[in-house]
Amino acid sequence: MCGVVGVWHTNGEPVDEAVLARMRDRLVTRGPDDAGIWTNQSIGLAHRRLSILDLSDRGRQPMEDEETGSLIVHNGEVYNYPEIRHELESKGVTFRSETDTEVILKSYRQWGPACLDRFIGMFAFAIWDAPKRGLFIARDRVGIKPLYFHAADGFILFASRLKALVAHPKCPREIDSEALALYLDLGYVPAPWSILKNVKKLQPGHFLWIDSQAVQDECYWSIDDFQTDSSLEKASDEEMTDRLEALLKDSIERRLISDVPLGAFLSGGIDSSMVVALMAQTGGQRPKSFTIGFEEEWYNEAGYARKIAEHLGTEHYEETMRSADLLGLIDDLQEHYDEPFADSSALPTMMVSRFARRHVTVCLSGDGGDELFAGYPQYDIIDGIRKASFFPHFARKLIGGALSRIQNHRFAMLGHCLMKPDLISSFSYIKSITKDYNRGGLFGNDGPSAETLYRARAETLPQLDPVSQMARLDVCYYMTDDILQKVDVASMSASLEARVPILDHRIVEFSLSLPISFKRRRSGKWILKQVLNRYVPRELVSRPKAGFNVPLNEWFRGELRERLQDELSPQRIKDFGFLDSEAVRNLIDLHFSGRRNTHPILWALVCLLLWSDQLKRF
Repeated sequence: MCGVVGVWHTNGEPVDEAVLARMRDRLVTRGPDDAGIWTNQSIGLAHRRLSILDLSDRGRQPMEDEETGSLIVHNGEVYNYPEIRHELESKGVTFRSETDTEVILKSYRQWGPACLDRFIGMFAFAIWDAPKRGLFIARDRVGIKPLYFHAADGFILFASRLKALVAHPKCPREIDSEALALYLDLGYVPAPWSILKNVKKLQPGHFLWIDSQAVQDECYWSIDDFQTDSSLEKASDEEMTDRLEALLKDSIERRLISDVPLGAFLSGGIDSSMVVALMAQTGGQRPKSFTIGFEEEWYNEAGYARKIAEHLGTEHYEETMRSADLLGLIDDLQEHYDEPFADSSALPTMMVSRFARRHVTVCLSGDGGDELFAGYPQYDIIDGIRKASFFPHFARKLIGGALSRIQNHRFAMLGHCLMKPDLISSFSYIKSITKDYNRGGLFGNDGPSAETLYRARAETLPQLDPVSQMARLDVCYYMTDDILQKVDVASMSASLEARVPILDHRIVEFSLSLPISFKRRRSGKWILKQVLNRYVPRELVSRPKAGFNVPLNEWFRGELRERLQDELSPQRIKDFGFLDSEAVRNLIDLHFSGRRNTHPILWALVCLLLWSDQLKRF
């Protein structure tokens, strides 16, 4: 895994190599093994390398195609590069290294942008096309690897992370109020926005062609292009389970290619257990698995992972910590998450990444299963709303009002959602961290909300059942801009490459074709469970979904109470701007009183203020 940086002064101004090097070295944890830089008057590319394939100097980047003078910087992996290389060699193309990076460069020379259709992998790369004097920049289909860019009159900047971009003196540092509005609703900044005005994220499945005249943003792959295949309703359960199992095996086998030690995260849940089980089947050697546990038993799930590891015969590594150890990571979190980011599970993800890095350089992760195969409990609520849709709205409001007062999170959530006028409003309420705490009073009513974002996106999606449509919205936003952002940054903060085999685009496409009956039968991820049941006894994984929960609710009334008040003091809020200090005070009082658990939005505000401090130091 690596970090990439580039500067192009389209007006002909020379690139300052010292500035380019400073940008590059902001990414040192993404690539601690090597560094490269190349400039040619107005264009400059730079790279930090985490050596995974071909550890020799032949793998150094920027990498040049000597025949054309074109160069590439690349972050990620193309797992089917051996087949593509063989095809190119049959056409007379020669290679100097054993890297996938050189295969990408030569594939672009052979097929142009259409090369992207051939790649199986995760990537964000930039190619300086010397003959055409332009930049070709691409991101993988589902957005596993990040890429930020700023385009202005006379120059282009791009980088793997925002903190590298802002090391350039011409990069804007003004907060984008639209992005801030979305952050305060979702807890993350969705693409194409970034938290800074006029700095964008390249969207998943997109590429840029940049020349001296224009910046063209093109989509080469989209989930909108895939319909549910109703003919599959007639297929047998065994046939569809076989198909998914074959895809998963191939995906995992491809992701075991490495010239450095490799392992897997194991939480003991369905997705990570399946990844490790298939690793044990396809890898040809005993897999290494990694789990962190906690001294607090109510929070500790390590025992489940240990039983799975024993059953599968992995070389299992487990470290027990205290939840207080997570508190020590809060400042580190803001250093590495260089946009405001309020998913508190980033803390244990950073912790397990650092633990695994002591033993391996690459780890497989089970992310993606919940979004692709409708595994989240929230989809039960969506299904409940669907079943209640035949009631008139006034009746739903009455039922919803009664349910919302029940002291049970899921019933209360269903109640609030039933009172909403339609499904998108209900889903937006579920996903919003602000809920009904009056974002307008906190921030003002300007700017987009989660609901406006979802409504606009839903119009582009195929006609689907409600659960499938909401799951696709999660793929578009939550999976890419929260889950994958979390895993990429947390793993890279430890110089660990995380690979996500469930998000092989062929599995994504298969999941999009599946009727909902193969995903949900009484609960979610039905077909994934059928694959797992072939390798792991059902009783070892039959329990409610937990996830990497962090006890912010209790922390803000206990260990973090004083820090919460300090970070969100009226003076701090005033200095930051944008926010209303009285509204923030009301959220704190609500939480301290026990009348409401406002910890999601309070944590988002703490992360925002800590991030603003980091921005001043970048």
